[in-house]
Amino acid sequence: MQAIQFFNGKFVPKESITFSIDDVGVLRGFGIFDYFKVYNGAPAFMEAHLNRFESSARLLGMEIPFSRNEIETAIFKIIQHNEFPLSGVKVLMTGGASPDGFSAGKPNLVITNTAVSETNPSFYAEGVSLMTHQFTREIPQVKTTNYATAVRLELIWKQKGHIDVLYHDGHYISEVSRSNVFLVEENKLITNEEGVLPGITRMNVVNLAPQLGFKVEVRPIALSEILAAQEVFITSTNKKVMPVVKIDDQEIADGKVGAKSKLLMEGYAKLLAEETKQPSFQN
Repeated sequence: MQAIQFFNGKFVPKESITFSIDDVGVLRGFGIFDYFKVYNGAPAFMEAHLNRFESSARLLGMEIPFSRNEIETAIFKIIQHNEFPLSGVKVLMTGGASPDGFSAGKPNLVITNTAVSETNPSFYAEGVSLMTHQFTREIPQVKTTNYATAVRLELIWKQKGHIDVLYHDGHYISEVSRSNVFLVEENKLITNEEGVLPGITRMNVVNLAPQLGFKVEVRPIALSEILAAQEVFITSTNKKVMPVVKIDDQEIADGKVGAKSKLLMEGYAKLLAEETKQPSFQN
């Protein structure tokens, strides 16, 4: 059975989705998206992701061409048709074909559902490392399609044995290219909110932390502080709660996954299981 996707009101194979060469999403990087996982037919935190998608549209002055109900109906239709055991849903909107090569036109809305694999389990058992880079993302509160800096740096961080890049302004960190950052200090979780994307996994960890005995402190984090932290972890839809044991050439503490990071990984896994426990559409 061929998988279907949603494109401007129609359900079509992915190969049938095309954009104009004059689309400002292509010409100027003017576009937004959001992404969440689906476990045996059950979307994880879909409402929060669609809320953020709508927020991104408002902040860029874009008008979504379909109602929230139409988008949710389309998402469930492609999920149920495709029947992937584990998949990702991406809701993407571009600025549309430009009349002059700069101004936005009529937006395009695409919803794709693609089979994915689980993240390498060794990343959680052994921890991961990050490369630092001085960079400030434009309009960080918006999940735009502009990842040019991260894509450019990918080959470099992979060659150095890292899994991603941690941005900073020379003094304070902001975010990893596709994740939020937390550090652990005794029974306190410290995370930042200015200049970072409001992550859905980050939000869930902040809400979960008090139930696990942690206090949460939201404030700027200096690069020197995170390098001296007891434990560090990052959060995202794909990475969930992922421990960081090395930044550049410096190990975090003893270079091993900490007990408190493990506790949060387990707590988030339970939360995710509860969120996606609805019966599968599969036989």
